[in-house]
Amino acid sequence: MAESPDPTGLALVEQFGKLAAPTIDDYCATSAEYIRGASQISDQKRKAAQLRLSNGLSRATLTSFRAAGLSLDGAVAGERTVGGGLRSVKADVSEISETDGLKLAIEIKPVHLAVGRAIWNRFGDIRTFAVNVHLKFPFAVVGGILTLPTTERLRSGHDDDWKPTTHLIERAIGRFTRAGGRQTEGDASHLLEGIAVVVFDHKSGRMDPELPADGTGLRWQEFIDRMAEAYDARFGGE
Repeated sequence: MAESPDPTGLALVEQFGKLAAPTIDDYCATSAEYIRGASQISDQKRKAAQLRLSNGLSRATLTSFRAAGLSLDGAVAGERTVGGGLRSVKADVSEISETDGLKLAIEIKPVHLAVGRAIWNRFGDIRTFAVNVHLKFPFAVVGGILTLPTTERLRSGHDDDWKPTTHLIERAIGRFTRAGGRQTEGDASHLLEGIAVVVFDHKSGRMDPELPADGTGLRWQEFIDRMAEAYDARFGGE
């Protein structure tokens, strides 16, 4: 989806949209600014900020893949409609070639506000995305990215009281881990080659150092490495 030209009134969000090669750390800092300022800006500005964040995270994902050694010259960061086994879907990061068809497809599902209501819906969306893509393109390397703050407002629109979301994220970690274990093209279509769960603090804008735990496969670099390994195994590191 194209970014809205509307100004957001948020300095980091405006800067993030202009970065040529944003990183995941840039994304976390910018998302934190958006969460802190969301109740002070209009619905139109919130929508514009969300589009900048999603598009920037798509570009940050490609930055990380290329740092891991994948060229992905034909990859697109930003929504693109791709065919699916059940219906067409929109991939936020994708690569298509004439010889192999869809090689890479990633669904990005950021959660900025109302984490408790959104986390399971976003997870379900990612699983549905994987089924659709794998049924038509069993060799495609499919990933999902969820981003979540460690706290949320106690009441929508009120900035004085915040409550932790870490217990919700901890409860979901096991299911996320099991859903990201697709190792070969013969494995179940509802599994993904990789899932990233990016958890960050809304005050500091820094990624949480402990959640998810190392070794779950859900931390950002683990996700990038798993996806790169699967891509290299199927497409020869092209």
